[in-house]
Amino acid sequence: MSFDPVARWYRWMEYAAFGRALERRRFAFLHRVAGAKRVLILGEGDGRCLERLLVAAPDADFDIVEASARMIALARARTGDCLRARFYLQDAVQVGEFPSAHYDGVVTHFFLDCLTERQAGEVVRKVVELLEPGGVWLMSEFSIPPCGWRRWHASVWVEVMYWFFRTATQLPADSLAPFEKILADAGMCIVESEEERFGLIRSTVWAKQIGR
Repeated sequence: MSFDPVARWYRWMEYAAFGRALERRRFAFLHRVAGAKRVLILGEGDGRCLERLLVAAPDADFDIVEASARMIALARARTGDCLRARFYLQDAVQVGEFPSAHYDGVVTHFFLDCLTERQAGEVVRKVVELLEPGGVWLMSEFSIPPCGWRRWHASVWVEVMYWFFRTATQLPADSLAPFEKILADAGMCIVESEEERFGLIRSTVWAKQIGR
């Protein structure tokens, strides 16, 4: 899987489909890592979130694991090749060891929905092991409400998006993994959440339980 084929156009495709909704979800809880010292970002994309994070967490160093060389180039250009941001051209699913053994913040926006349930589970378990007790994980993903017309609305959008990205990027997933169950099973607890687009897009803040 690589987002190289769509990197140049990704931002404009996003705006065409959702306006600024995905950006609002990415930016919603960045203040939660304001005091962080070391933050892991998986699948940053074109650098729009990183640009905000560098301001929101002025004392933090960022390790960015991104599988698309073109997305990394866009992010570097946007952030001025900041020394606090270290990019690693790697597939997070295949990483043997992450750049650091300890993080007090993790950020994944519209990343876990690119993975199968098995892949998402493996990545979450590895990353939670690196997260300090009390550390936070900021996450935004697509979501399907449990019932009613909101479920129908979200299901149609999600099916179309998977069809497009499987065709364009060889995305391995074809449905949303149960992200919240995976995180809870790994010792994380949800502390804040927001949603929009009738529940299609959801942002959450998770904290690692003390003693895990």
